[in-house]
Amino acid sequence: MYHFPFQSKYKVMSKSFFSFILLLLVGNLFAQTADDIINKHFEATGGKDKWSKVYSLRGSGNYVMGPGMLAPVTDITVAKPFKGIYGDFTWQGMTGKHAMRADSGWNYQPFSGKRDADPMSPNEIRSYKLSSDPQGLLFNYKDKGYTVEYLGTDDMDGSDVYKLRLTTQQGDMVYYYIDMETSYILKEVTRIKLKDKEEKNSVIYSDFRKTDYGVTVPFSFQSVDDDGNTQGGPVNFNKVEVNTNVDASLFDKPKSK
Repeated sequence: MYHFPFQSKYKVMSKSFFSFILLLLVGNLFAQTADDIINKHFEATGGKDKWSKVYSLRGSGNYVMGPGMLAPVTDITVAKPFKGIYGDFTWQGMTGKHAMRADSGWNYQPFSGKRDADPMSPNEIRSYKLSSDPQGLLFNYKDKGYTVEYLGTDDMDGSDVYKLRLTTQQGDMVYYYIDMETSYILKEVTRIKLKDKEEKNSVIYSDFRKTDYGVTVPFSFQSVDDDGNTQGGPVNFNKVEVNTNVDASLFDKPKSK
């Protein structure tokens, strides 16, 4: 068989050329994938126009402590007229509460006989801020000063998911596992790096429903450990209300009893 040098050279050039093009395409894919995934998520859950007008979420339901053991709970996140988060938990006639407004907050837990509210530590406030945005941290994340990276795909209990990592200005990170089929967020893992340790919390979301306002949110969430084992019972909401008037007095520190 005759050997033509220019054919070999052409093959090498062609291979190099197509490899270069492939690298460009892959680079562009990774550069754009995070925003594409985020956009699909918000479109699948009501549309960015609706989400842009969300300023409060109020969930009410029960914490499942065991078979037939339900503790009523309320969970509120609000962005205006002030930014804050409020939650309460009622059991055996007593109601524990916590609230954060801007950069201060308090915890009130009467179950051990305590009758005074304790101020939140800076680390607690830092942690609560990661879950106090009613739109979610991913919505307009660049305007909020965050960065997001696409980390590839993963398998979560049989569901194919995209994995994203959001990083705040303080260096805290939130990992999102987003279902490839529905574009719903199935899991969040938060990592907060403190001076002497790292705090890690994982939450799995389920029972996605469309609210009366028109955005779809999870009506159930469950805390899990690194191995996926449940930590306590799930919280199941009966109702999630969007943009309801929030009673500002809920955020006032309870008076000593």
